[in-house]
Amino acid sequence: MRTQARAAAWLYLILSFLTSAATAQDGRFDVSINGAGVFTKGSTANGIEQSATEGGEIFGTLRIKFNKVHALAFNYGRAKDSQIYQTGSDFHVLTQISEFSGAYVLSPFEKGGFAPFFLGGIGALVFNPQSTWAFFPDVNGLPNRVQTNVGARRQTEVGILYGLGLDYTLPRVPRFALRLQYRGLIYRVPDFDVNPARSSVSFFTGVRSHMAEPSVGLVFRF
Repeated sequence: MRTQARAAAWLYLILSFLTSAATAQDGRFDVSINGAGVFTKGSTANGIEQSATEGGEIFGTLRIKFNKVHALAFNYGRAKDSQIYQTGSDFHVLTQISEFSGAYVLSPFEKGGFAPFFLGGIGALVFNPQSTWAFFPDVNGLPNRVQTNVGARRQTEVGILYGLGLDYTLPRVPRFALRLQYRGLIYRVPDFDVNPARSSVSFFTGVRSHMAEPSVGLVFRF
């Protein structure tokens, strides 16, 4: 059922994109490439302390503008960090994260080349584990890192996307702009399907987390 719901959601986004593209006028598109810092809020539940290392993300955005005020944005990004689970021992899951998201964008005004905007939408975060490391104290009490296999699997979590930012049109090249923005993603903490039925530990917390992404980007309008 969850797979069917996700497929229906993506079908809706694709149809929205095609409809928007068909009705948009020339000069109503822009694309941007953005670099972001990734800062994740830690949480505690079921006796597990979960957190993540700070990381970085590169993401691209396509905007389709209905007019100067209203637009739709579609994003694709890749990030990398370590998801950390403290369950008596410390487990670090080196993770590659893919983002697929869409949002409504409101740009209330533009003045002197500055155009603030607000956005809200939904997305999917695909957590793809690369390797898992366990940290144990050695006989001297010093941390000892050992690669281990706890059966971590790729996992997709649907989340809420929100944000705000500012576009600044470059005076001598008006097709280009700088974009400063803050984005936030609210999603359920991944557990990579690691549970006692398949291994000796569990990563399940069942709680929501928050990923903050301040970013800077270059925009091209066409």
